[in-house]
Amino acid sequence: MNTTALPMNPIVALWQNLHSRVLFKFILPRLQQIELEGVKLDVSTLSPLMKNHIRTGRYEVQERRLAQQSLTKNDVILELGGAIGFIGLYCRKVIGVKHHFSVEANPHTLEQLKRNYALNGLAPHVIHAAAAAEDGEITLNIGGEFWENSVVTKDDGKNITVPALSLSSLIQKMPEAPTALVCDIEGAEQYLDFAQLPGSVTKIIIELHPEMIGQERVDQILAQLSAMGFIERGQEAGTWLLERKR
Repeated sequence: MNTTALPMNPIVALWQNLHSRVLFKFILPRLQQIELEGVKLDVSTLSPLMKNHIRTGRYEVQERRLAQQSLTKNDVILELGGAIGFIGLYCRKVIGVKHHFSVEANPHTLEQLKRNYALNGLAPHVIHAAAAAEDGEITLNIGGEFWENSVVTKDDGKNITVPALSLSSLIQKMPEAPTALVCDIEGAEQYLDFAQLPGSVTKIIIELHPEMIGQERVDQILAQLSAMGFIERGQEAGTWLLERKR
């Protein structure tokens, strides 16, 4: 059956346009703090677009749902790509996780993460580095929104040099062996050697980026993790929940 979309009422369209203009020009620029799922976030330095994304509950929604589905208070979590700290704070405040360790490459975003932990009365366990193939230094592109930061370099001149650590080196810095890995590093997942994960890791929440690394590389990563005994337990919009067979 063919369906034809009805034209929008011009008064409704006018109101929606006016509301959007007022929101982005006057309201969002003045917004300093937002609470999302019980987590307080300092948004004073974020763009109106990013503020609106958080305000409407769309920020990190896939990771949040999969974390709620799979993680427990007894997990020891290694999070690659800590960003402004929301997922770590969600794990600690909502799920009750006691041991959560973040890795964040951008020093400016790292400062935002620390402010957000302080805002929630907590202290972060955080490592300033980019997860990479090997230890050393790496170029990080910091153009665009903070969640677009990537070592998959863009040619726009907004690059900084940051410390780089392999998975094995990051894990050695943790006081306890991780049981879960949360990974959202904007294409840099292609460089990780997941064979360096210890047997203690039984859960992985990972966002993969075929638009950045190609579908073939995504398939290779999933195949490697499958060969290590991880099976798919869930998937939401490019984010996978994998659990190791027991």
